[in-house]
Amino acid sequence: MKIRRSSLLRTAVCGRSSFLAIALSLSTLTAVPAQAQVAWGLKPTDVVPDPSIRYGVLPNGMKYAIQRNATPKNGASVRLRFEFGSIGEAEPERGLAHFIEHMAFNGSTNVPEGEMVRILERQGLKFGPDTNAVTGFDSTTYMLDLPGKDDKRIDTALMLMREVASEVKFDPAAVDRERGVILGERRVRDTFQLQQVVDALGFQLPDTPYPKRLPIGTEEVLRTASAATIKNLYRRYYRPENATLVFVGDADPAVIEQKLKAKFSDWKGTGTAGKPLPRGSVDLKRGTAFDTFVDPAVATTVTLTAFSPWENPTDTLAERRREMVRYLATAMFNRRLQRLVNAPGSEIIYGGMGQDQNKDAALSASVTVAAKDGAWKSAIATAEQELRRALKYGFTAQELKTEAADSLGKLQTAAAQADARTHSALANRILQTLDEPNFVTTPAFSAEYFAKVVPTITVEQVNAELRRMWSGSAPLVHVSTKQPIEERQLAQAFAASSKLAVAAPKDQAAVAFGYDSFGAPGKVVADSRIADLGIRTVRFANNVRLNIKQTDFEKGKVSFSILMAGGSLALPMDKPGLGSMMSIFSAQSATSKNSLEDLKIITAGRDVVAGVVTSGDAFSVSGTTIASDLSLQMKVSAAYLTDPGYRPEADSLWANIVPLLDKQLTATPGQVAQTKLPTLLANGDKRFGVPPTSDLLARNFKEARAAYSPLAGSAPIEIGIVGDIDEAAAIKAVAESFGALPSRNASAPAYTAARKASFKADRAPIVLTHSGGADQAMVGAAWPTDDDSDYRRQLGLALLAEVMDLELTDEIREKLGASYGVDVGSTMSDVYPHFGYLMVGSVIAPGKADEVDQAIAAIAAALRDKPIDADLLDRARQPMLEGVTKSLRQNSYWLGYVDEAQSEAKRLDRVRQRESIIRSLTAADVQALAKQYLVPAQLQRFRILSEKVAAPAVAKR
Repeated sequence: MKIRRSSLLRTAVCGRSSFLAIALSLSTLTAVPAQAQVAWGLKPTDVVPDPSIRYGVLPNGMKYAIQRNATPKNGASVRLRFEFGSIGEAEPERGLAHFIEHMAFNGSTNVPEGEMVRILERQGLKFGPDTNAVTGFDSTTYMLDLPGKDDKRIDTALMLMREVASEVKFDPAAVDRERGVILGERRVRDTFQLQQVVDALGFQLPDTPYPKRLPIGTEEVLRTASAATIKNLYRRYYRPENATLVFVGDADPAVIEQKLKAKFSDWKGTGTAGKPLPRGSVDLKRGTAFDTFVDPAVATTVTLTAFSPWENPTDTLAERRREMVRYLATAMFNRRLQRLVNAPGSEIIYGGMGQDQNKDAALSASVTVAAKDGAWKSAIATAEQELRRALKYGFTAQELKTEAADSLGKLQTAAAQADARTHSALANRILQTLDEPNFVTTPAFSAEYFAKVVPTITVEQVNAELRRMWSGSAPLVHVSTKQPIEERQLAQAFAASSKLAVAAPKDQAAVAFGYDSFGAPGKVVADSRIADLGIRTVRFANNVRLNIKQTDFEKGKVSFSILMAGGSLALPMDKPGLGSMMSIFSAQSATSKNSLEDLKIITAGRDVVAGVVTSGDAFSVSGTTIASDLSLQMKVSAAYLTDPGYRPEADSLWANIVPLLDKQLTATPGQVAQTKLPTLLANGDKRFGVPPTSDLLARNFKEARAAYSPLAGSAPIEIGIVGDIDEAAAIKAVAESFGALPSRNASAPAYTAARKASFKADRAPIVLTHSGGADQAMVGAAWPTDDDSDYRRQLGLALLAEVMDLELTDEIREKLGASYGVDVGSTMSDVYPHFGYLMVGSVIAPGKADEVDQAIAAIAAALRDKPIDADLLDRARQPMLEGVTKSLRQNSYWLGYVDEAQSEAKRLDRVRQRESIIRSLTAADVQALAKQYLVPAQLQRFRILSEKVAAPAVAKR
């Protein structure tokens, strides 16, 4: 079961994958096993590789893989990876692997500085989403996602990758200009979360290079390293024997292979090759130790980590079975922790077990538990005792049955949706095999093998594997808190917990689904088609509306959106934050007949979404499923929308989470911009942004019941279903759930008073503070616009925002070197009449604030007063047009219109007109919008500065 809620805690690990992750990520397209090729250097085993991948190695040592795929149609993804990252740097080179990545876009033998991104923009690729790169500890990867498969785009992509491989120039002046950009990125990434990771790495892996080789590097090296030093490092590691190129797309592999060979076969390394990347070592005899990380924004978190000897087993069926067993053990343990999180009165807000690898050094197992602020003793006790309970008593037969069913269901869903996998996902998964020597197999292979083997897996085998995972070193205990804790206090708490007896686990009592029947299936009283868009519209006797669009874009996938009218418009305005609380913990609030834990067992192995999201004018459930699970999905959704549980465990979690959010939401300029700035721009309306903590803490599910219950039984409901689904089956699924409900209102109230929203009344500059580093600031501006009722105006302002983004990026990032990036966006409401704005923001060093302010004003003035350059307009327009083409073959795009095809029928014209409007917008049109809205008198400036420094006044211009 997937839970629809905001993600409050994210754990990022680069480690040994679980079996299920391997099975899902290494699966591609089903084909005939006899044609399978073995990946680079791997010896054949009894695991059958995916035969649709063509592997090869050029005489110069460069590896490649090519796979034909049709999703999205006509597109392609290209990846060029180098087995070199930050751990290959010497002390005076810290951060230069990442510097090289930046310089790859800044001038090469055949592409002048600044032209690479422009070339791609002219062909419809947008910098960021379609054109990007990433530097890690041990690899650097360049990524292009092409919107078309024509020779021009493919040849351009391969040409640019070839330039990256050996032709980067490292012009000293260009290097100096890029320093500011990289230092800007360093500021953006220097968060408490990064500092927490560094502290944990230093404690857990002191004898490895990772703690002192973060890819972002040191400020001193970034400021002073010469172009020659950077180029020398580039020559040492950017060599064909270190490179792998992956192409996945809707093109003939034989043709791509010939193009690839023609472009890369003449590549030869220059100079002396770099040494193998150092990995360090892990002391497996180290005793139990304790460490704390302290920061005012951090969640109270405890992690127990144990290390065991490094293993690098051959990918065989026997090893995959062992991975299955290990995954099941981890998943069962995590389910136990989640039950504790969801228990009424619990102090725990998160828990999970994971497995990591430190290549060539050690394997690790860890348990992480997060608790409400200050409850570090509870977190230690939970982690220690639950791990000890599992190691001592193991798991039960019921737990194994539930987890096996859930895992098999996920694999079978992946198999059913194999043809829906995107080029980029497949390309990235092929690259993952460079980190672990596993074969890429098809989803069908993984699902069939799991189904065959799972009946032979016993509880005893799972228990033994869990104990083996934790049979290595003594645990290392890392604790993160807002207040300092002495090491002796941690040791005492850990020792006290370990002395307490733990009881054997108890199985959950059997539960029945309380919503198998909603009564007699609803009768269809209206049924028609919108022929040109392929949408079928249905209305049931109880006024529930259903709209269906059958597609073959994403084989095996069914997307759905269920809208119940109301949303924030229907909630009391004097209870700010109520909608946020309802969205975040709707899943835990569950239903009156079944708790969330009940539903997890009931839906094990099924592709079902739980939870309701409160948006501006609707309460909604949305997600993806498969055709065979649509009926259950509709019943679960009907239960959540019409019979919510308002359970006490949701109140407990909310009370635990809010104090944690208080500091996190002000920890960086970006967080403040997302949470506080929208309220101020909306003239103090707390429905926008995030209300103060005092307001959030006052919210509870008793208030939710009072506000929501009158709507649950009567508010209009409209459902959109798009995807690989039989129309009759979709109608039947809805008829048996929503269609069987008592009669509902045919239309929603106007909510006239609640729809009033306005832009900030005056233009006094806004100055806010964040709690992060003193070297971080955000400078920006906003201009009021309008709502989205005029579609041509909406698209015109979107195009203006793209033009402005390109101009400001060139000025602020490339010329001034003042920032890592600039964000420009047009927001136009479809809920609040005449409410909208165009906003610019950039995270910078505080000393650059006036300079960036002036640049924003100057660009706005230029767009108002001067004709827009044809090439600039083309580079802004082409990615938008490619986005149109791409979106027309995406279920998610269609769903945004299908789910209101009856209540908002006029908006369907937007699907019909989008491309023609974008093409028809002229430079004069865009300039006219700039003259209308980018008016100096309407300019609203803002700055977000660190509370650690004095806030200077914002100049009025």
